[in-house]
Amino acid sequence: MTDLVHRNFVVPKLWRNLASDLCAAFSPSGGVGMFKPEYTTTQGSQTVTHYVSSGPISHDMAALLPCKTVTQDKDGKAVITTAPGMPDAVPTLATKAGISTTKTKITALYASIDVSDQPPFEAMARLGLQMVQVPLP
Repeated sequence: MTDLVHRNFVVPKLWRNLASDLCAAFSPSGGVGMFKPEYTTTQGSQTVTHYVSSGPISHDMAALLPCKTVTQDKDGKAVITTAPGMPDAVPTLATKAGISTTKTKITALYASIDVSDQPPFEAMARLGLQMVQVPLP
């Protein structure tokens, strides 16, 4: 298991399908079933704004993705640093996997997603997201 790293992905609804397709294509285990949990920016809302997937991924896949790391400064304030990932490599890899995309789409996707090494609920709190509330039957 040492060849895996934890990542928490938060993907806006608009980008879910592309992100899911790319993750499924690039993951050695297939990545199928990612981005199922539904989140919203409005507490108590049933309107889905984001999807989340969290867990171990390969170092190779992690290297492709931007990644936010959150640390604390001496005053206890959060300091976020972002590794850019390798967006230039993704269109070529996607084409090899049978996915049609462009560098422009990948750049927009990377600008809208939040990938971090934080535990899921810490990342959700940082982003102000709550699970979608579904009425009980």
